[in-house]
Amino acid sequence: MTEEAKQSAWETESGLVDDIDGYITNPRFGTKEEYASVVMQEGEIDGVKGLMFLVDLMDDKGEIIASQGWSVGTGWTPNEDGSEITHPKRNNVVHNTLYGQLQNIVVKELGVQMDNYGVPTIAGSWDKLGFHWMLKEHDTVAGKKGKGLMPTQFLGKLGEGTKKAATKAAPAVKKAAPAVKQKAEPAVSDAEKEALKLVAISRNVKEFQLRAMKLPAIVNNDALMAKCLDDGPDGFYAQNKG
Repeated sequence: MTEEAKQSAWETESGLVDDIDGYITNPRFGTKEEYASVVMQEGEIDGVKGLMFLVDLMDDKGEIIASQGWSVGTGWTPNEDGSEITHPKRNNVVHNTLYGQLQNIVVKELGVQMDNYGVPTIAGSWDKLGFHWMLKEHDTVAGKKGKGLMPTQFLGKLGEGTKKAATKAAPAVKKAAPAVKQKAEPAVSDAEKEALKLVAISRNVKEFQLRAMKLPAIVNNDALMAKCLDDGPDGFYAQNKG
C-alpha cells in the first residue's frame, strides 16, 4: 500500500484561512495599506481611496482566527470612527464591488433577513453575525485574480443560538373544574340498621314505636330513640317508610 506523500517543509502555502466558522467582530470601514496603494495607482479621485469593509473573525470562544476586508467602491466616505459610510449620489453599494458581492451572497443566496440587523452603510449591522467561510476567487482592482473569504452558511447571531427555533407555544392546559364534593352519606349505625328493619315490618308508626322500645340498641341511643318516638313527618318512621 503506497503511503501518502508528506508535504515538504520547503513547500509554501497561501497563509489564508479557509473552511472555517467565524463570527464577525470589530466591523468598520477603513483602508488596508496594500490595497489603498494599488487603488492610488489606478487614479481614483472620489471619496476615500481604497475604502473597504473590514472585520475580524472570531470563534465561538472569542478567539480571533482571521481578518478580512471587502472593497466598497468609489465615492464613499467614512465618518471619523469608521462606523458608517455615506455617498453623495447613492444609498446602496454597487453590486460588482466585493462588499456588494458579500451582501448579495448573504441576502440572496443564504436568505438572511439582514433588514433585521440594520443597513449595509452602518458597519455595526454585521456585528456578531456568524457564517461558515470559504476562500473564493475574485478579480482584484489591479485586474488580477485574488482570493478572499465569502460566507457559505449562516450560523446566526452569537449569543442567540444558530437557529431561531420556531417553537409554538404549548397550548394552555385548561384547569379541570374542581370536582363537586358529594356530601358524604352519614354512616348508618347498628342501632339505625335495626330501626330500619323495624320500619320495614311495621304497618304503622305506633307498631314501629312499640317494637323499637323493646330493642336495647335503640333505647340506649337517646338521639335515635327521640326520633323513633316522633310520629310526625320528621320522625324516623315517616322519613324511612316507603
